[in-house]
Amino acid sequence: MRKLLFIAALNFVLLSCKSDKKTEKEIEIQMETPTPPTVEINKTQARFIDFDWSPIPVSKVDIGNFPYLAAPEGFMIRKEGIHEKAENGMTKYSDFNKLITYTGTNFFNAEGKKAELDFTMTDPNTEFKQYKFDQSMEQYLARIGAHLIFEGQIPREKIEDLNKKDDKTVFNYIQGDPYNSSPVKHYVLNHSNGKIIFQVWSNSARAEVGVVELEAFNQTIKAPTAREIKSDIDKTGKAILNINFDTDKATLKPDGEKLVAEIFTLLNENNNLKLSIEGHTDSSGDVERNKQLSMDRANTVMYALAAKGIAIHRLQAKGFGASNPLSPNNSEESKAKNRRVELVKL
Repeated sequence: MRKLLFIAALNFVLLSCKSDKKTEKEIEIQMETPTPPTVEINKTQARFIDFDWSPIPVSKVDIGNFPYLAAPEGFMIRKEGIHEKAENGMTKYSDFNKLITYTGTNFFNAEGKKAELDFTMTDPNTEFKQYKFDQSMEQYLARIGAHLIFEGQIPREKIEDLNKKDDKTVFNYIQGDPYNSSPVKHYVLNHSNGKIIFQVWSNSARAEVGVVELEAFNQTIKAPTAREIKSDIDKTGKAILNINFDTDKATLKPDGEKLVAEIFTLLNENNNLKLSIEGHTDSSGDVERNKQLSMDRANTVMYALAAKGIAIHRLQAKGFGASNPLSPNNSEESKAKNRRVELVKL
């Protein structure tokens, strides 16, 4: 009996030791396995997506002509800044602009033909009837098949994140006053005639509606030939070129390289011509960064020409940033014109 007890005790000790050794090995392996790095995600960052239209039913209701709505009875759409009725039913109109639209979690850019409508009472001595306006707009948009995708306050931190690059982003591209406590309403209308965005905002004193009919941007700027560049320089002493670079960089895109090749042809065929290559940007972003970027881009063009065989003493480079705009930086179309390189005859 004692012998059997001794053997059982011995087996228990051996099994315990074996179990401990296995545990130590597992710990050793665990210690040697690197821990995956923790990636901190900024949950408040403004994120952009491509909006998925597939779940939105197509409406075939007659909606008339752009901007597809009028003022309710007793209200009017006014001219910008004054209490007069807008003749065309729009306070502002742009053939191509955008609304930054919020889904409740993300933003998306709605680009195309854009109207901004400022509503007030027809009688300036009448108190603004906010509830009547809100009900009129809500019921009309529901009747034509528009879907409400967001109602409320866009989180303040996301609004501020949008404005980091350009502090007028929210002012220019979200209708109403998202900083105000009054909620915004964003609608999508998947119509048989096209895809349309409505942004509705109101408070106790006035209301605004933004409308965009989605369409792709039609690029009307064409790369000029060496002969056309020379013609401009002969007429005005300079040529204005939209040379395309990578975003926020001084690296030429393929079509930008083709335009530099035309400048080379111009200089190669006119041996006495000397040029100042002058870079310009739009107003988006930091002033000093824009000035440096415009200088870097001018240098890129200058040294690309020198690499092709143009004597460097015939060239100089300058950067002006956004200090000399061709047009106000109040739309994507205007900003595209301001992002340019000018060839000035020396």
